[in-house]
Amino acid sequence: MRPGRRQPPRLNPILVRLALAALVAFLLGTWYFHTAFKGGWLDAVCFVVATMTTTGYGDLSPDLSNPVDIVAAILLMLAGIIITGLFIAFGASLLTRVHWVRMQGLRPVHRRGHIVVCGAGSIGSEVIDLLLALDKQLVVVEISPDTAIIERAREQRFDLLTGDASRDATLDLCNLNAAHGLIALTNVDTLNLEIALGARARNPTLPIVLRIAEASFAESIARHFEFETTYSAAALAAPAFVGLSRFRGSRGPVALAGEKFAVGEVGITEDGPPIAPQDAILLAVSRQGDFAIADDFAKLGPGDRALVIVPLAPFREGKDTLAAAAERWGD
Repeated sequence: MRPGRRQPPRLNPILVRLALAALVAFLLGTWYFHTAFKGGWLDAVCFVVATMTTTGYGDLSPDLSNPVDIVAAILLMLAGIIITGLFIAFGASLLTRVHWVRMQGLRPVHRRGHIVVCGAGSIGSEVIDLLLALDKQLVVVEISPDTAIIERAREQRFDLLTGDASRDATLDLCNLNAAHGLIALTNVDTLNLEIALGARARNPTLPIVLRIAEASFAESIARHFEFETTYSAAALAAPAFVGLSRFRGSRGPVALAGEKFAVGEVGITEDGPPIAPQDAILLAVSRQGDFAIADDFAKLGPGDRALVIVPLAPFREGKDTLAAAAERWGD
């Protein structure tokens, strides 16, 4: 029970019920035949075990003149056959599942502090690259990985599980209780939601990020399931493309405290000191290959590349702030 210690595996509820049923039948049979044999407990235990396992040594037998003894022995035989058959079926199913898991390339993950990425498509591959660049431990789940992602997993030493991330068996292998986050990036919105709900059931405090194609569906999911980090790829990309169509240095919008801002890159030319756009905030400057935080437009010089953030309220009022900045500063 020490902090950080691995939790014991969860018991299968069907197996637990079978074990309890077998124990109850064994105890009741032992209690009854201890009285019927008028002997020691060991004789009763031996008879019940031999009867339930259908071994039938013949050294001990019920009183055939007593109908109650006969009925009790018959019930023990039936209970033993049923419970033994179910145990065998359960064991065979477990072995088959283990074999299937190994054939599918699945295995239990023993990492801690890792990030689970579900889906290694075009967006998923970029996310994997960025996370690896940040030196994060990764567990990637992909139902049909190509040779490129398999080779990358081998070279860059992250876990690759070949399976459906919406299946309970797959999620159970990801060690979600010790994970730092999960990102669902498959191409199917409902599948990403299933993955997120399955992950939340296993770790309610796990940070989860969802990729949802439809913006309205993303908002609905965030509202009904309280997934605050639910994003529409189309909704994120559209403003960036609009900004690029009007100003090639645009890097897309950001939202803060209920207001929206445009992030853009501006090149400073030889035409004198730059004129800052209305309400623009200077974030950083790239000068001769060096990057530095900056906060004064007057200190920018020719050849500098400035990263600025501009409120979009004037844009809604018909004032194209970033485009105006581009005309004033040049690019």
